[in-house]
Amino acid sequence: MILGSRLEMLLEPIRNLTVALAPSVDISELPSPLRAPRVTHVRLTDEPAELGEPGAVVLVARDRVELRRVVGACEGLPHSMRVGCVLLEASVPPLTTGRPAWPRITSMMAQTSPVCYALLEFESALPAGAVVADLARRLTPSHLMSGKWPSLGFRREAPDSWVPGDALAVVASHEQLDDTSGDYPPDAVLAQSPLDAPPATSARGAIVHHVLGPLAGELSVGRALTWADLEAGGHEAARSLELDGPLGLGPIDETLVNPHGFIRTPHDTAATLEPGRGPDFLRIACPGRTVEIRTDPGVNDSTVARLRQLVGVHVRWQGASGPHAYCRVVASLALAGVPLTCDPAPAWASALLHPSLLEAITGDVDLDDPLAREMHSIRARRAAYAHHGTQAFRRAVAARTGTQRTFSPLVSVLLPTRRPEMLEFALRQVGRQRGVDVELVLATHGFEPPETVIDQAAERHGVIVRKVSAPRERPFGELLNDAARAARGDVLLKMDDDDWYGRDFVADLLMARAYSGADIVGTPPEFNYIEPLDVTVRRKDVSEKFRSVVAGGTMMISREAFTSVGGFRRMTRYVDAGLLRAVLAAGGSVYRSHGHGYLLRRTGAGHTWDPGLGYFVSRARTLQQWRGFSPSPLLGPDDVDTPSATRQAGC
Repeated sequence: MILGSRLEMLLEPIRNLTVALAPSVDISELPSPLRAPRVTHVRLTDEPAELGEPGAVVLVARDRVELRRVVGACEGLPHSMRVGCVLLEASVPPLTTGRPAWPRITSMMAQTSPVCYALLEFESALPAGAVVADLARRLTPSHLMSGKWPSLGFRREAPDSWVPGDALAVVASHEQLDDTSGDYPPDAVLAQSPLDAPPATSARGAIVHHVLGPLAGELSVGRALTWADLEAGGHEAARSLELDGPLGLGPIDETLVNPHGFIRTPHDTAATLEPGRGPDFLRIACPGRTVEIRTDPGVNDSTVARLRQLVGVHVRWQGASGPHAYCRVVASLALAGVPLTCDPAPAWASALLHPSLLEAITGDVDLDDPLAREMHSIRARRAAYAHHGTQAFRRAVAARTGTQRTFSPLVSVLLPTRRPEMLEFALRQVGRQRGVDVELVLATHGFEPPETVIDQAAERHGVIVRKVSAPRERPFGELLNDAARAARGDVLLKMDDDDWYGRDFVADLLMARAYSGADIVGTPPEFNYIEPLDVTVRRKDVSEKFRSVVAGGTMMISREAFTSVGGFRRMTRYVDAGLLRAVLAAGGSVYRSHGHGYLLRRTGAGHTWDPGLGYFVSRARTLQQWRGFSPSPLLGPDDVDTPSATRQAGC
């Protein structure tokens, strides 16, 4: 394999080159310039040696998923003026423009083929691990890359449990993790112990730290088992799996393995997850090609992209090196939104995969029905994110160790209304949200509802309500800014007073916000109820994509982005479009999640944007159409909110 003449020419004069190998990479796989006798090879799973200041440090990882996974383990890499990253199985090189406190970048080279790499030269030496962390951070639109709390420590020899995208993670030896003399030891330390040996003793649990107070003891989970381990270990192996559960499986990196790019109407038939060419591989035979999955580091974004045109994947529970490796692939495919079906789950799968995920993929579904197929995918991806994603992993560690955990953000719903008759309906839509922390900022435009009405409604629906009001002549944008100033939440969500929202609407947007890193997330106006015609239409709008527009009644925006662009513009109409335009012009990003939790209502008049009813029922824009009120089954509206026209018609 040849790296390309430009990089070879740059590396040739360097006589002291250090190449750091990620856990899945073997020296035999390296491009020839990185296998030369003058090269010093170090494994991230080994204790770092004292290397001085090499002429260059180059990290070699399998793919983007593994690059994020090894961020914590790169902390011990030496300083150097030249730092590079080679990804053996990627098509886009990781890039950075540097950090304000860094030395100036004097040269940057990148190439996508025949192998993907980036090499940077700085004015003076800096820690190579810091550069690797920034390369990993730039893989997503999010400004910050943080693992959140608790702070975690891992043994260097057990990379299966390393958490991705966390530069604060401590990856070290057992002795180093037990040394708590520093100011910032990890909150919790995870260790893997073999079946035939008790967990190694740790002094952490008996220490009262001068900064953190009493420290949690080491949390021991069983190592990843092979099929031979499972067979020979018998009852002890089964018990180990049951005790560890999803925690023992390790986290799935939702930042790169997620529903982005989901295709609503694929053109390929369903395929089967099969044993691969060895214990470290699984394969999916697609029409005209075979997609191979290396179980370490696991499913990556490139693999998912190659599976998007499949109607679904059937899981047979056969292959890979053992139950952990196999279940990580299944959980990853589910989190990516690949529609899965399966044979009855064996005991080892039931022990490692959360019951809600197994329930989601074992249910009967007609994958040839696009609507049923997408709902099936959504149920599975919700379960995988809630129980197998990185934040779910941290929550599980915090629960087992009693350490600090990061709570979900408080969502401030900005709900403008100029219709007193819609107040109770709108409050019900906010009050039915589940699994999230929500407050409501009610912004009345041209009327003042009685305080007793608001208090009674808030108590009835279990929602904290704050209220702002403005005369009707005040611009709509100013009213919304008043609501944003009154809000106390971490993120802001604009909802409309006449649209229907599913119980998981806010939770789904928070999930999309977590995996996309976008400044604004929302849904397309995919499902529409045309009230004068008593017709429900499903439009052809794409979802699970970065786009410039989302439905105005679904816009969730970070406080940082909202403040950065100055909030809503002082407009009487098109305030949603104005905010979207401002965020995009500032360099922000907008992401569309699925539309199954939202139903837009169109009446005959009164909308700030009104192209006419014909726009919503035209054949060119319509994917499906139903007589009467027919939202997505995932929305599940309350009976009281069924439109009167549909009730009278008996639909």
